[in-house]
Amino acid sequence: MKTDAHLSAVPLQSWLRIQREAPPLGERAEALRQALLGCPQVRQAWYLAWQPASRTYAQMDDGPRLPPGMGDPLEASDETLFAALGEQPSLPFDALRRMPCWLAGRLRRAALHHGQALALQLQAGQPGVLLLQVDEAAGLEWLPWLRELLVQMVELASGLARSAPLLSSDPQPALLLDAEARLLESNAALQGLLGERALTQVGELLPVNHLPLVRACLEQSRAVESVEAQDGERILIWSFIPDGAERRVLARCREATREVREQREAARARRLYRLITENTTDLISRHTPEGVFLDATPASWTLLGYWPEELRGMAVDSLLHPQDQLQQAKQAREALEQDGYHTMTYRIRHRDGHYLWFETASRAIRETYTGAVVEVVSVSRDITARIQAEENKRRLEDELAHTTRLITLGELASGIAHEINQPLAAVVNYASASQRYLQGIGGDQAGVDKVGQGLARITEHANHASAVIKRLRAFLRKGQRRMQALDLAEVAREAVRLCNWEAGTAQVAVSDVLPDNLPPVFADRVLLEQVLLNLLRNAIDANRERHPGAPSQVRLEAGEADGCLAIRVIDQGPGVSDEQMAKLFTPFYTSKADGLGLGLSMSRSIIEGFGGALEASPAEGGGLCLECRLPLGRDDV
Repeated sequence: MKTDAHLSAVPLQSWLRIQREAPPLGERAEALRQALLGCPQVRQAWYLAWQPASRTYAQMDDGPRLPPGMGDPLEASDETLFAALGEQPSLPFDALRRMPCWLAGRLRRAALHHGQALALQLQAGQPGVLLLQVDEAAGLEWLPWLRELLVQMVELASGLARSAPLLSSDPQPALLLDAEARLLESNAALQGLLGERALTQVGELLPVNHLPLVRACLEQSRAVESVEAQDGERILIWSFIPDGAERRVLARCREATREVREQREAARARRLYRLITENTTDLISRHTPEGVFLDATPASWTLLGYWPEELRGMAVDSLLHPQDQLQQAKQAREALEQDGYHTMTYRIRHRDGHYLWFETASRAIRETYTGAVVEVVSVSRDITARIQAEENKRRLEDELAHTTRLITLGELASGIAHEINQPLAAVVNYASASQRYLQGIGGDQAGVDKVGQGLARITEHANHASAVIKRLRAFLRKGQRRMQALDLAEVAREAVRLCNWEAGTAQVAVSDVLPDNLPPVFADRVLLEQVLLNLLRNAIDANRERHPGAPSQVRLEAGEADGCLAIRVIDQGPGVSDEQMAKLFTPFYTSKADGLGLGLSMSRSIIEGFGGALEASPAEGGGLCLECRLPLGRDDV
């Protein structure tokens, strides 16, 4: 790892300023500790001053306190370490921990392994030691050089002259400038940065305003850091450190092309993200796993009438419609915990009190190691207009379906009249016969029995006529859909009864092979009956076209498939061509001279509204098979 990577983030300005003001040693030690903690590789720093009276090092900064050493405190001594630092000013922790001294025990108790002890005198006549703990991944080779730099900085702050060896050993490009920003001295690293250019061209590397920067350094006695300069495609970051006594400035730089470009890209990405989040019409929000708002985008004001600051800390459940609170909230939390993603449609209360329909997609953010959900991010949009449009469309389809039922009954009028006339004629006949029996009944018990039988028949046929009328009234019912679990076979047989007379007239036999133990389906009874009646009448017409004046058959079959219940109406008609098959469900497309072309398209829309599907396919023998797939009845119905 390069040395300049370790020191690039160390803020020297405040420490140098404090050193120049010559405050008490504790303030200097704490300022140095804070400056060193600005280096990414430094985990912790301590400065300890030598105490001749106790022959130990005492901690002077305000950082974490080191534990006491091992053994009897009255016999504590760091003389061995003091002598070793006099000969070798940089000592690794591993070597220090093995020394017979009080500070070695303190390091062992603090479990400090990776780092160095650096001899450093922050105050004249007061020896001291700087303990630096660094990241395990960072090497230790740069720490002795850091000590040399700190020693020189202390001398600069004390007004002492800088020695040239520091400049020559600096691994970063560096140079000395006089008060007019003229070059006094440079190091080999700077020449490497210049490449084939002459040293006199060093100004091409410096910031364009380097002269005012040098003057400001000296006049204000402060370091100027992180000044950007452009050298072709390269980006350099310069620091200017004053030496007031000598009226010189140390200028050091590092190449930061990749770093600066990444920072610029990140800044552009943040601006773009802020632009998107602040201007999107969707509401983007963050929540706790329990559903409490952590933050929201400004769209919250447009959509709900709340500013983001007002939503923070508010429970989402408190805004939900009472009918949605328990079920929706529970389902959302269970899905996020199990799958990590959930989409729901619900009603939410606007600040003004009215409710809106919202659609929200949520994703769980999990803790890396445990996998626990720690946060939820949601994107919500107002779908009130869409829901209203769908409701209006559904109502329009229902009105059209009702009109179609009226038309269908008009077309079936002859059969309906026949089905009603038959029981009414029987009622009249039985009533006349009963009257005759009553006139000559006398004491004839047989006559009494015949009158009783006649009255029973009258009741039976009257009830039959009443049932027919009841079925017709139910079929003509107008109003909201009533979704419920239904017996498909029962509904299908009711549709067969409505078209029985028409089928008999065309010599078409409806073959009912529907099982009696079919699972229930979830649909509206009248609309489902209308669809099945339409399919049956189409099949009867197809048979009449292919078999005029001859008997034929329409089959009704049913069975479970792919989680649905399918019912098939299969005719023996002429079938349809591939071109006709593609247009079969197109509105207003019909092959009948007097047809509207709405029956099959409307039937498909009704079935799709139930969550099912209506498809056509060729049947064996040239006929057509219309298959209606319906969702099974729900458990909570």
